[in-house]
Amino acid sequence: MGVLTVVLTLVAAGCAAPALPPVVVAPDLRGTWSGTWADTPLTLLITDQQNDRGESGLVIGPWQVLGRPYPAVSGVMTSSVRGEAISTRMEGLLGDAGGHLAVSVRARSQVGEQRLDLRLVEHDRLEGRGDSQYAWGPRGPVRLARGGAGR
Repeated sequence: MGVLTVVLTLVAAGCAAPALPPVVVAPDLRGTWSGTWADTPLTLLITDQQNDRGESGLVIGPWQVLGRPYPAVSGVMTSSVRGEAISTRMEGLLGDAGGHLAVSVRARSQVGEQRLDLRLVEHDRLEGRGDSQYAWGPRGPVRLARGGAGR
């Protein structure tokens, strides 16, 4: 009976819906996105874009058994912390937010986690909000443009 309970729990967890519905076709976001985060410089260098595991599901080794793969991005985020540029690896999931492409970015540096919740505006701008786990990190509006200064 205990094994059946564990199996049913895993199946139910694999069927849980993630925060963002997946995007069917995501535009190519690879490249440099530059601008500001709470009036401090911010750059996202998106080096890879592919389907990846979502926030829910059952994964055994490299195989996703339950749940849906999500379009995902990865690369490097460079933000300003106490006036110093800090670069760290970032990962993000792409989803649909009311008909707009949403990008949920997470980066973990030595000083803590940073999160950006962005949406694609037109084809060359990402806008939204960001938050830092640590008190002295940037918090507030994010404006990025592909290859240039955010508006």
